[in-house]
Amino acid sequence: MSQTAESRFFKEMAGLLNAKVKVITSDKIYEGTLLGWDRKSMSVCLGSAEDDEGREYPKIIIYGNTILELIETGRAFDLKALSEDLAKLFPKGEVQYSPEARVIMVLNKIKVTEFGVEGSGPLAERIRNVYERFLEEHESEVEIEEEV
Repeated sequence: MSQTAESRFFKEMAGLLNAKVKVITSDKIYEGTLLGWDRKSMSVCLGSAEDDEGREYPKIIIYGNTILELIETGRAFDLKALSEDLAKLFPKGEVQYSPEARVIMVLNKIKVTEFGVEGSGPLAERIRNVYERFLEEHESEVEIEEEV
């Protein structure tokens, strides 16, 4: 593989981080969120994964030499962009985004993930409104891309 083709390949792989993927191996199929990969062995780490028999795994590492195909099945939820939206509403430093944990903490009280807002009260409602607006905007971006 030429240097340019190799760098383009790994750029595409980087674009799949946090996306929903299907990994077809020599004997199983796994679906989950791509959390990372090893550049040398092409092993991948999936989070919130499930195999073709319905078994669920919080995290699973699949060795590269068993992978036949890796297919993107869903776009990544852009928690970083959501954290930036939330940071506009709160004092500096009060919105903490942890890419490894895929969590946003607001005022050390309210937890936000791609699945929603955990908490109650006026503060949680304010954050939930931002989250829902963000989802609506994100869905319209996906629809526009699909039309093109």
